[in-house]
Amino acid sequence: MSNHFPKELIDQKAREKIIKEINRNVLVEASAGSGKTSSLIHRMSALIKSGKFKVDEIAAITFTRKAAIELKERFQQKIEDGLRGTEDEKEKGYLREALSNLEQCYLGTIHSFCARLLRERPIEAGLDPEFTELDDLDDTLLKEEAWERYLLNLKVEESPSMIHQ
Repeated sequence: MSNHFPKELIDQKAREKIIKEINRNVLVEASAGSGKTSSLIHRMSALIKSGKFKVDEIAAITFTRKAAIELKERFQQKIEDGLRGTEDEKEKGYLREALSNLEQCYLGTIHSFCARLLRERPIEAGLDPEFTELDDLDDTLLKEEAWERYLLNLKVEESPSMIHQ
C-alpha cells in the first residue's frame, strides 16, 4: 500500500508568506483548525526577531475571547522558547524586550480592539468619554427590546399575517 499524501500542503506558499513577508500587513482568514494561530505566532515571533518591530507595534485580532487568550499564551511561550533556543545576542535582546513589554502587544477580539480605538478617540467618535461596553446580558436585553419595538412599529396587533406568541 503506497502513501499518496502530498509532501507539501496545498497552501504552503501562503503559509510561508505569512511568516516571511514581514514588511507588510496581512489578513489571515481560514477555517477553524487550519493553523491560523500557529501561523500568526510564527509571524509575530519573526517580526520581533528581525528587530524591525516591537511588541507595541503588533496587533493580532481574533473573534473569540478563548482564541485571544490562547493567542497570548502561545505568543509568550514562543518568545520564551526563542530565548532558550538562540545564541544570537541581538535576537536575545529583541526577545527579552518583547517578553518584558508583552502587555503592550495587542492580542484580542475584534470587539475589544474597536472599544480600545473608541476609548482612544471618544470625542471624534461622538461618544461620552466615560462610555462602557455592554456585557452579554445587557446586549441580549437590548436586542430583545429593539425587536419588540420593531414589532410594535409594524403594528403587529393589527396584522393578521403575524402570529402572536
